[in-house]
Amino acid sequence: MVLAELLNPSPEQVAELRQLFKDKLEKDAAKVPAGGFHEHDTKWVFETDMWLKKFLENNDAVMKDSLKQLWETMEWRKTSGINDIREDNIRMEYINDGLMFPRGRDVDGKTVFIFKSKLYVRGSRNLDDLKKCFLYWIERIIREANDDLVTIVFDLTDAGLSNVDMDYTKYIINTLKNYYPCSVNYILIYDLPWILNATFQIIKKLLPAKAVDRLRNINSKNISEYIDEDNMLKCWGGKDDYVFKFIPESQQTKLEPLELQLTQPSNGVANGFLSKKVHFANLSPPETPMNESATNSFPEHNDGEMLRINPPNIIIFSKSGNDLVGTVEITNVDSKPVTYKVKTTAPEKFRVRPSTGVLLPSATVTINVVLQHGQQVNIINREKFLVMCMGLTSDMSSNPQDLVELWKNTSTRSANLEQHRLKCALPVNFDESGLEPMFAGAGASIGADMVGGGAAGGPNGAGAAGNNQIYYSLSVIMSRMDHLALLAKRNQKLQWLTCALFLLLSLAIVYILKVEIKNNASQYCTSAELN
Repeated sequence: MVLAELLNPSPEQVAELRQLFKDKLEKDAAKVPAGGFHEHDTKWVFETDMWLKKFLENNDAVMKDSLKQLWETMEWRKTSGINDIREDNIRMEYINDGLMFPRGRDVDGKTVFIFKSKLYVRGSRNLDDLKKCFLYWIERIIREANDDLVTIVFDLTDAGLSNVDMDYTKYIINTLKNYYPCSVNYILIYDLPWILNATFQIIKKLLPAKAVDRLRNINSKNISEYIDEDNMLKCWGGKDDYVFKFIPESQQTKLEPLELQLTQPSNGVANGFLSKKVHFANLSPPETPMNESATNSFPEHNDGEMLRINPPNIIIFSKSGNDLVGTVEITNVDSKPVTYKVKTTAPEKFRVRPSTGVLLPSATVTINVVLQHGQQVNIINREKFLVMCMGLTSDMSSNPQDLVELWKNTSTRSANLEQHRLKCALPVNFDESGLEPMFAGAGASIGADMVGGGAAGGPNGAGAAGNNQIYYSLSVIMSRMDHLALLAKRNQKLQWLTCALFLLLSLAIVYILKVEIKNNASQYCTSAELN
């Protein structure tokens, strides 16, 4: 199968999965739970395509794996009574506590589902009832959003170790991973306390690769990249002064999926927002050379085992003629040839040359990323790039056509891949006043008000090379700052430990001195009496 099919299942693939499920249903009728699968779920399988596409996407269109997950999900929904969970059979006091609730939309128009971690104390609530409350909310959100994606925010403000329950967290992760495939837009971790860093790393390892690609560690400074000010709670620095109050689900939102699907506008607009999928897989047209992508705010490598990226972790764009261009150098630091591929979250916005190729040992290639005309400059900071590579064995061809086929048939989850994730940025104090007309399609020339000077050949053209060096140096500094921030956190832990030990030592010394003084005073009094 070609990669485009893997990432955007075709009607033929959906039909094939549906037929396989039907065949298995007839063949393994005895294995179906008593009473058969729920009518609601069988409608999703036989009368709509949306659900089946998610299983195919999640399993890279491998039919055997897609069918297995679909069947297990149907069994789980039936045996767990998912379709029977209602407001009259869950612990409403848990709901009314406001521990979890949906509110507002993210920048992509997806429902935001919020967990207020400080409101939960481990062991204070019945875990089974909590699980049921989570299922109630996730099912309700999916119904109201017509099976669109959900952004989950774990608000860890003022949270400590007692507010984290690994059993409950594992349940949430495994439920989403196994039974709600390709349903998460972002997982946002807000205001992570340093004391929970180790716990967070454990949780991160529990997530599947595709979910890790959607994971973001955020704070008040960068939350606006994911939730705009109007949809942001006041406690996060936004304008929404919402205080949670439970509102019963309306009858309108309880329509069957097929009926609800038919009532939605056919142009993809639902609930007042564009139903734009932001799965990296769905962002790429079939023929683009960069038709896969992934992002992660936790870079896997700086200097990898096979590739060295320069500058690391970031692509800084600068003016080059009438274009806005970012460059990054990749070097093969392995002892064998490697093939590389560059992908992005927005293939329609950028032109990348070269996007694929082969590097011999110690060889270097410069990747040029050009913002397409007609695109707004301010979108750059939101986009990400992924540089992937894998070793070439002696039996692999380096012919360009063969490389295309090789990458088409290589899963992003392959253990043979090395991945480097790069953020995009504009230079500090970047002035887009001259760029905006050109990128808006007005045909005007790009202004010369860049950092430190104008276009090459202009009055300040001699400074262009210097500017590029400044941008490179800035990216290196930013990377080093990330490393220093990590060291600072470690030092902070050591300082707290040192303070605690010093306090204990001081108390011990005071106690010893007090005992000595008392003993000396007692001996003095005894001696005086004897005299």
